[in-house]
This record gives sequence, structure tokens and C-alpha cells, in this order.
Amino acid sequence: MRTTQRTADGVTIISLDGRMTRNDGFWAMKTAVADLLAEGHAQLLIDMAGVSYMDSTGVGELVSAFISTRNHDGKLKLLNPSHRLRELFEVAKLVTVFEMFDDEAEALRSF
Repeated sequence: MRTTQRTADGVTIISLDGRMTRNDGFWAMKTAVADLLAEGHAQLLIDMAGVSYMDSTGVGELVSAFISTRNHDGKLKLLNPSHRLRELFEVAKLVTVFEMFDDEAEALRSF
């Protein structure tokens, strides 16, 4: 998994590209979020358009990142989750936890 970061309207957008599984990739997101929070950036938008697959470890890391961000008085929201990922969040009852958006401008306004 690769991550890239950019800032728009005071929100840090972390774009994910690749698989987010126990054996492949979840550390990249975990490290990026931890580093940003340590630097004082607590308004995070995770762009998931490039996530080709996510297992339960990936889901767990998103939940962990959400909690860490909230503990830093911030917000973590999701952008462009695939249909399959939305279904996964529904099954895991996480649709009430994560705010999800398909439009970046709308997501940025929500902060």
C-alpha cells in the first residue's frame, strides 16, 4: 500500500493505493495517521478510491485511526469507498461510526 497526502481547506487528505490487509499495507496508513496526529493535524479525510481490497485487519486499523483522531479532538472521515467496502462497513455496523462521501468538495465542507 502506498499513501500520499495533501491539504485542502485545513483538512489533510490521505490517499490510499493498494491492498489493506494484515500482510499487506495497513502499516502505511497507520503510520501516516499517527505522524499527522503527532504534528497536530487532526482533520483527516481518507481517500479510499485506490483501495483494491481490505480485510478485517484493515477495517480494524480504520477504527483505530478513527478513535486516535477523536482522542486528538479531530475528525476522520472516508472518501470514495467502493461499493464492496460500503457493504463491509454495513455488515460490521460501522456505517454509524464513519461519515462516508463520494464527493471531495462535500466531504471538505462537512468539517
